[in-house]
Amino acid sequence: MMKKFFHWFARRTPVVATYRLTVTCPAAQADHVVRLLLAELKGAGLAPSQVLRSWDAGRQMVRLIAMVLCQAVQRAVLVRFVNRAGAWPQVRQVRWEGVPASA
Repeated sequence: MMKKFFHWFARRTPVVATYRLTVTCPAAQADHVVRLLLAELKGAGLAPSQVLRSWDAGRQMVRLIAMVLCQAVQRAVLVRFVNRAGAWPQVRQVRWEGVPASA
């Protein structure tokens, strides 16, 4: 009986993947873009586990790096978010990539 339960549970556990979103913007716009990023992700039912900032002082640009956990069924929502974020006037570049699961 217990073996059947674990087999049933394993089949129904949603597949979750981690994605790294990298948004590049002018340093002066970083706070505004972070607020947009968080609001848009929340509105899409997604939430980053962390948001890091990487400064490029020479070019006065910031890379905002957000780690987002996403169920397989939400991947299309994530793709739409990336497309919208790329159209924001403050954003110079948006990249996203899957992060391999740690062993």
